[in-house]
Amino acid sequence: MYNLGFGDFDPSTKEISDLTTTNNLDTKKVLFTVARAVLDFMDKHPHVIVMAKGSTASRTRLYQMGIAEFWEDIQEMFEVKAYYRDNWGSFEKGKN
Repeated sequence: MYNLGFGDFDPSTKEISDLTTTNNLDTKKVLFTVARAVLDFMDKHPHVIVMAKGSTASRTRLYQMGIAEFWEDIQEMFEVKAYYRDNWGSFEKGKN
C-alpha cells in the first residue's frame, strides 16, 4: 500500500500540511503537478489502484473538477471509478 500525499511546507514547524490554504492563485499548476506525479507513479507501479480524496469536501470537489476538465485524455489512459451515494460506479462529469 502506498500513500501519495502532498501539501504546503510550513518552515516554522518543518512539516507538510494538507489543510493549509495559501491562495496563491496557482490551483491549475498544483493539480497539474499532482497529475504528473500520479502518472510517474503509475509508470513505475502499473498494477496499483490510485484513489484520490481531498482532506476536505471542497478539495475532493476540486479534484473532481480537474478530472472533468481533462476527462477526454484521462479516460483514454485509466478506468476511473467514483463513489456516489454509498456505491462505486463509473465516473460521470457533473455528478458529485
